Amino acid sequence: MSPEDLVRFFHQRRFPLTDEKYLQTRIEEVFTAEGIAFEREVRLSSKDIIDFIVDGDIGIEVKIKGGKRNIYDQVSRYCAHDRIKSVVLLTAVSMGFPPEIDGKSCYVASLGRGWL
Repeated sequence: MSPEDLVRFFHQRRFPLTDEKYLQTRIEEVFTAEGIAFEREVRLSSKDIIDFIVDGDIGIEVKIKGGKRNIYDQVSRYCAHDRIKSVVLLTAVSMGFPPEIDGKSCYVASLGRGWL
């Protein structure tokens, strides 16, 4: 599955947007039901734990709230790790995002889009 496929995947589904941990549990359930290879809460370093890794090197970070700068900084830290080849930010926060950070492709999937 490519990062672009993941963005389409999330745009076609409705996920709960009230609690981030519950949302992650729902994503895990959907990944399992769809047969998508993933790891949850993967430690990249002593202080960096990304929410999911799909197909071995696509990082997925889930943010339903928070400051835009903090979200950017967090994803930027993840992009610095060799294991991560691209990042998909799943968010309910309306924000722009660069297409690339540190040479890693970045994608944004709006979690609100599935509710439209």
